[in-house]
Amino acid sequence: MKKILALILAAMLMMTFVACGSASGKKDDASTGAAADSDTGAKDDAPDYGLLNDGVLSIGSEIGYPPFEQFADDGVTPIGFDVDLADAIGERLGLKINFINTKFDTISEGLGVNYDVIISGYTINEERAQQMILSDPYIDNYQAIVVKADSDLTASSLNDIDGHSLAFQKGTTTDEIVSDMVDTGTVKCTAAANEKMLTCFQQLTQGEVEMVVCDSTVANVQLAKNPDAYKIIFQDTENPEQFGIGITKGNTALADAINKVLADLKSEGFFDELNATWFD
Repeated sequence: MKKILALILAAMLMMTFVACGSASGKKDDASTGAAADSDTGAKDDAPDYGLLNDGVLSIGSEIGYPPFEQFADDGVTPIGFDVDLADAIGERLGLKINFINTKFDTISEGLGVNYDVIISGYTINEERAQQMILSDPYIDNYQAIVVKADSDLTASSLNDIDGHSLAFQKGTTTDEIVSDMVDTGTVKCTAAANEKMLTCFQQLTQGEVEMVVCDSTVANVQLAKNPDAYKIIFQDTENPEQFGIGITKGNTALADAINKVLADLKSEGFFDELNATWFD
């Protein structure tokens, strides 16, 4: 009898253990499910910026345009004015930043295909505004003419490139301005259009061209780095250009978010710090 009672008690204990184990298993499943729902909810509640890759702001940039973007001494890490700006935008929007190095003269073609935005010393103009959304401006810029420090050349306007050899970067507003001046017969000059701005200054140093025409921001930094090598003989002050961020056409959510960040950064003095870091 005792054996029978013992067997019955043992069986009851086993059933209780299995039942508890089953309940515990259901609790684990429910917990996992809740966690998954919570993650999904977080994603659903997060702003939809229409990015090519979730959580990542992919940026098209020609990384060879100091001080806006260039590679650090390791030859891999992007640094510069625009890079710091992109990092700040990514931080404010809770997004990782991924720079994609691309040729400047074809940079607009990759927008919405290879990257979400263009941050690359990108001038705001009507032609580009037809192709994409352009953010609010974040810096003013002017055209400038740079020559070797020992040059006797002078200039009072861009028209003074007439009769000279010069270099500029392809796809820039400088390219558009100079090409238009040549096409309309305003000036006659020998022009070298390069993919990299640094190549332009190398040509000037080596005496292959007499002038470099470029953004004043770039010219001033090159002069600061090489005061014995270059000088600026003309800097426009009447026709300012403004840099902005190119955003995939139709992506108003991302554009609005970026403009909000730019406004906040301006009010907080962020750009004053950037100017001090990269231009002073």
